[in-house]
Amino acid sequence: MRNPHLSIIIPAFNEEGRIVPTLEEVVGHLSAQSYDWEVTVVDDGSLDSTRGVAEEWAKDRQGVRVDTIPHRGKGWAVRHGMLGSTGDYRFMCDADLSMPIRQIDAFLDRMAEGYDIVIGSREVLGARRFDEPFLRHAIGRVFNWVVRFLAVGGFQDTQCGFKCFRGDAAERLFDLQKTAGFGFDAEILYLALKRKMRVLEMPIDWHYRSDSKVRPGIDSFLMLRDTLLVKWNHLVGR
Repeated sequence: MRNPHLSIIIPAFNEEGRIVPTLEEVVGHLSAQSYDWEVTVVDDGSLDSTRGVAEEWAKDRQGVRVDTIPHRGKGWAVRHGMLGSTGDYRFMCDADLSMPIRQIDAFLDRMAEGYDIVIGSREVLGARRFDEPFLRHAIGRVFNWVVRFLAVGGFQDTQCGFKCFRGDAAERLFDLQKTAGFGFDAEILYLALKRKMRVLEMPIDWHYRSDSKVRPGIDSFLMLRDTLLVKWNHLVGR
């Protein structure tokens, strides 16, 4: 069978309250398109009923599947989804759907220009952020400065949860990934730049969700640790 044009990977951990509304929006948009598609929810060992409600919703819908893996972190869930998908393009999509799903069309338009990766950005010219608390924004900017200094220069927003990859680029990069948690974005972009891939950072609309799974304090520390490990792994030849 021919590979689908687009694979969407939705990592999910304890998302029982919003995974079905998210799937309804995503599949509703995709069903109106002319290309073939597939959607994979990767349940990262949720402690609630995320797996059950997602499987119940998906069971009679072609093109949607739910994979459950042992809990290791968002990065490992995205890796599983990217390497288990077959699309010509593979799109990472946060379960909170903080970016309007219709903006996927703009990602695909830019990918068609020859980019290997297009990353959504909440910071570049034209981006719009809605309802984000000042402290959350400030912590993000400090972390981005650290990432640019230590590992990945040139990007205003490495951590946005909406990114599109060419299928072959995704297979090369995620096969090498070692970071299991939230810091995986920096590692993937670091690897992409080392391999001279073409990466575009494009503006999106982004809406803050008060029930985000990111904990600004501890997760910022863990992401900093992961960024340091990316640099260390490169220095020691890993």
